[in-house]
Amino acid sequence: MEWTTLLATVLGAAIAMGAALLVEVRKERREAMGEWRRSKRELYGAYLGALSAARGQLQLIMLDRALTEVERAVAARQAFATCYELRYQLEVTAPRAVVEPAVAYFRSVRRLRRATEAGARDGDEECESAFREVMSALAEVRAAMRLDMGTDALAAD
Repeated sequence: MEWTTLLATVLGAAIAMGAALLVEVRKERREAMGEWRRSKRELYGAYLGALSAARGQLQLIMLDRALTEVERAVAARQAFATCYELRYQLEVTAPRAVVEPAVAYFRSVRRLRRATEAGARDGDEECESAFREVMSALAEVRAAMRLDMGTDALAAD
């Protein structure tokens, strides 16, 4: 038997297996990155949605003049309660460039909750100032999330 033929066959098989392995590794890496991106997109959306819902509920509480002081405080805390879990998930998952503005947004909504508990009414200067702060923080966190997800880069292309 000719050794060169056998050697060429073994070498060809090794090259083919190496190429197939490289393709498979790249495919798995691409799928993992896609799954990671989807997970972050869902978390970011849930986080923004929960804080937005809390903000909306707080505004409704401010408008409701029939609530007693205790009812107002309880309603404000209930409106904000679901935000904590998502904040902790985001702090563990997201990069620092997203976490810092996200926590600032969380804290601004929490200050709005405290103002609501204290009796702030829609149209008061305190209330208007708190809403401006919330909307500014929202714009910052949204920009950071879009940058992290690469959404702005895709829009520019």
